[in-house]
Order: sequence, then structure tokens, then C-alpha cells
Amino acid sequence: MSATDDKKDVTTFEYADHSTDTVEKATPTDHGGLDETDLPDYHDKQTARILRKVDYRLVPMLTLLYLLAFLDRGNIGNAKVAGMNEDLNLTGAEYNLALTVFFFPYAIFEVPSNIVLKLIRPSVWMMILMVSWGIVMTCQGLVQNHNHLYVTRILLGLTESGFFPAATYLLTTWYCRFEVQTRLAVFFSAASLAGAFSGLLAFGIEKMEGVGGLEGWRWIFILEGIVTVVIGASLYWTLPDSPATCSFLTADEKDIIERRLMQDAGTKAGHVNTHDGFQWHFLREALLEWKIWFAVIIYWGNSVSIDFDYEHELSS
Repeated sequence: MSATDDKKDVTTFEYADHSTDTVEKATPTDHGGLDETDLPDYHDKQTARILRKVDYRLVPMLTLLYLLAFLDRGNIGNAKVAGMNEDLNLTGAEYNLALTVFFFPYAIFEVPSNIVLKLIRPSVWMMILMVSWGIVMTCQGLVQNHNHLYVTRILLGLTESGFFPAATYLLTTWYCRFEVQTRLAVFFSAASLAGAFSGLLAFGIEKMEGVGGLEGWRWIFILEGIVTVVIGASLYWTLPDSPATCSFLTADEKDIIERRLMQDAGTKAGHVNTHDGFQWHFLREALLEWKIWFAVIIYWGNSVSIDFDYEHELSS
């Protein structure tokens, strides 16, 4: 809720003090930060109810999308069991190379991909990514030799690279720092969930052997790719971009979320305007932040064990 003060020509925001059922006004500084004199208390039942609404709308959707991403990158192992190597005359080395080439573009383009979010809405960018990797996955069902397989795996890594960073960034535009971890844990669990039933799903699809003159393993790629394209295309209408533009929250609820995020971003000494353009000192400060490098080491240690296990299982 906002209004314009003609005398001072500043924007003011109203927020409810639920402990006294009164309405107060707080005036942000020029940069939109808050100081200790106007920090509202949001640890109440109304805030919990608003967060539940966001949880129900955002977290299950992102978890489903990440599950599809892991299904699509890992179904090559199920295709191998279904006879792909024999039909394409793949050697063990060629198959292992097809697994490995996925990760080179995936690692290289994660950061550049997220820069696009400064120009394009999350729902549009994530829709483009999902539809793209769904098309690549469908085309993977039509490959005729190991070179075709290499190309599709490289393109799959390229198109999937931006999804996880974009989804993580999207969560931070809705939740405060101390709330993001739990949502990320649920979101990240989709990787394990995908591995739990991907084999069963592939076993059922493999029964389509001979339909349309295609081998069963080809249908694994084709059908899962089509599902990804359909769900990805729906993101334009179903994925909320930000609290300010969503349709499932009231104006008061949007204001509470935005005020909480302003508070979480810092006081007037440390607030960052997310609409600022890129500046090199932002990158320099990030690279010199020890907590980022500590998190990198933790994530690296976790990823090495998971990916080693992942490639070992697909190769066996």
C-alpha cells in the first residue's frame, strides 16, 4: 500500500502492527533500506499463513521441474539397459564419453545463464530452458550413432545449465535468507526422488518396443522429452515471477513480503538495489567473500560424491 506525500514528495509504505491492530507508516530511505527505527515484526501467524501460500504455489512446482531435469539427464542409463548400446554399436568408452560431455557446458554456462534474468522474467527464461531441453531430449530418441548422441548430450547440458541457478535465485526473491535453506532442501530432494522411480518408469515405457517402428529405449527419450516440453510451456502462465506481480496474494500480503525482503537485504548502510546495472566491483566483492568459497568447498565435496556415484551407476 503506497501513497505520495505532496509536501515531501517521498513514497511511504503502510504495514500492520498486529500486536496492537493499528496501522503505522514507515518511510524508507532514498535507497529503499530500513533502519532500526522502522523494522516491523513479521514473526506472527499472518506471516506464517502468507509463507504457506507461497510454499504451496512455488516449492512443489520447482521440485517437479527439477525432478524432470534429473530424469532427462539420467535416463540414458535406462536406455542403455533397454539396448541402446547394442543398437548404436557403442563401445564402453563411447558411452562413458557421452555421459561426461554433458557436464562441460553444464558447468560453463550456469553463471552466464543467470545473468539473463536481469533481462527476462524468470517464468519466460525457465520456460525457454525447459522447452529447449525437452526438444533435445526428444531428438535424443532419434540418434543413429555415437556422434549424434554426443551432440544431444552437449546440448542437453547447455540447456539444463541455467535451470538450477534460476530456480535458486527465484526462491531468494520470495524468502528471507533464514527461510531459503528449508525450501532448497525440499527442492534439492527431487534429484533423489528422480532416481527412486526413473527405472520403474523406463521399464513401463520400454514395453512400447516396436511401436512406430522404434525401439523401446527411443521411446524413453521421446516420451519424457514431450512431457518436459508440455510442462515447460505451461510455466509462462503458472510460474510466479515475483511477489509484486503474482496473482495469488492480496495487496497487503505482497507488501508484507516485500517489506520482509527489504529488511533481510540490510539496513540503510547495507541495502543493495536489485535494479542496479552490473558493476565490476560487485564481482570483485563476491570473489573476495570467504563464505562463498567455503560454500563452494562444501558443495564441491557433496557434488563429487554424488556425480561419481551417478556416473558409476549409469556405466554399470
